[in-house]
Amino acid sequence: MSAITTRELVEIDERRLLRRLDDLAQRGALPTGGIYRPLYSPAWSSAMDIVAVWMKEAGLLVKRDAVGNVWGRIEGSRGGRVIASGSHIDTVRGGGALDGALGVVAAVEAVSSLWQRFGRSTRILECVAICEEEGSRFDTNFWGARAIADRLEPGETERARDGDGATLGEAMRSVGLDPATASTAVRRDLDVFVELHIEQGPILEDHGPRLGVVTTIAGTAHLEVTVRGQPDHAGAMAMDRRRDAFLGASAMALAIADAALRMGHPAVATVGTIAVEPSQVNVVPGLARFTVDTRHPDPSRRSELITQIGDAAKKIASERGLSVEIKTLRDRPPVTLSPRVTDVLRRASVAAGVEPREMTSGAGHVRGCFSCRASVAARTVRRKRRRPKTSCWALACSRRLFASSRISRERLASRRDAPADAGLLASSHRRPAGERDAHRGHWAGDAARRRRGR
Repeated sequence: MSAITTRELVEIDERRLLRRLDDLAQRGALPTGGIYRPLYSPAWSSAMDIVAVWMKEAGLLVKRDAVGNVWGRIEGSRGGRVIASGSHIDTVRGGGALDGALGVVAAVEAVSSLWQRFGRSTRILECVAICEEEGSRFDTNFWGARAIADRLEPGETERARDGDGATLGEAMRSVGLDPATASTAVRRDLDVFVELHIEQGPILEDHGPRLGVVTTIAGTAHLEVTVRGQPDHAGAMAMDRRRDAFLGASAMALAIADAALRMGHPAVATVGTIAVEPSQVNVVPGLARFTVDTRHPDPSRRSELITQIGDAAKKIASERGLSVEIKTLRDRPPVTLSPRVTDVLRRASVAAGVEPREMTSGAGHVRGCFSCRASVAARTVRRKRRRPKTSCWALACSRRLFASSRISRERLASRRDAPADAGLLASSHRRPAGERDAHRGHWAGDAARRRRGR
């Protein structure tokens, strides 16, 4: 790989960035604290609308795709495949103001700052607000990213239902989307995708530095464990004769946590939901059903952990006179992110004054879905906000990712699609203001509204 040197640091509007984060935090703010912005809800629609406005104000070409992802685009002078950045707009119930939102706002700020500073870029640049990642309304984790990556499941829009019984398709229609066209959201022209995300663990907070560069995304397996015993009267059945499914499930949950602890970091296992039947105050539970989320970045160690969980559950069931059934609900293998793009991120961080920490991401995020479609990389930001400029440090690195560099022009001209490491840093040189009006795309009907008198 040839050396790449960043030419200059592009200024951003720090106040605007922080103000936009605050604006997004009002969309779905809960009276008790935190944010709830589920897919296709009024709060979600309001957030997507304001992001589209920011993109249009910056002079980007704006498009909403068939599942509601919002894209802002700069047409490159050389065309070719796309370099994109962004994150998800939805939240879990009680979610934080930076979860997903930071990556969306930072991408808009980075792309628009480059457009305003340099005009038309060499490569096509896009920023995106992904419609959904969290699965907080429907069991459709990564709905937006999976649509882009052509990984939607047949019948998903009618099969998935929220807590009120509404289908995903009905929710789409409520915001003006047609479920029948969901598959047209696929993108086959992505070359590189970069996501900036707040760290959701304590590594950077406890050990520093302010930024991390993700090298691997842990593989995830979701298991459903069903334990069957014998329902009995809570007063009449002696304790030593009970076949209590809930107590068996509780013992299994402790054993599952112990298995992950014995394996050591970064292995994790979480019992996140549990339900019992008949669920009456005076009846010994005859059935307990719980879920397990288990993760590890090493495929063999992850398989070993799943095996240990199954063995522990069967052993406890046998000891307590219970039966147990384990079903795999979801299985996502570990993802190794692009070494080439990750190295660009690392060097961009150093150029911005921060030596980043190489990290494994235990959370999946939209970047995991894109790995089959593009070269993917990610940067994480320390979550503690005692230093308000943390977001701006991260953005300084992100803008360097797209900024001009001293690269051989002959090398760039040698092919239509430059290598990702060159393309990421090869934006255009400074252009006269009038030449910026040449920025046009093939997205019919998405004419950009430009600010005047800049």
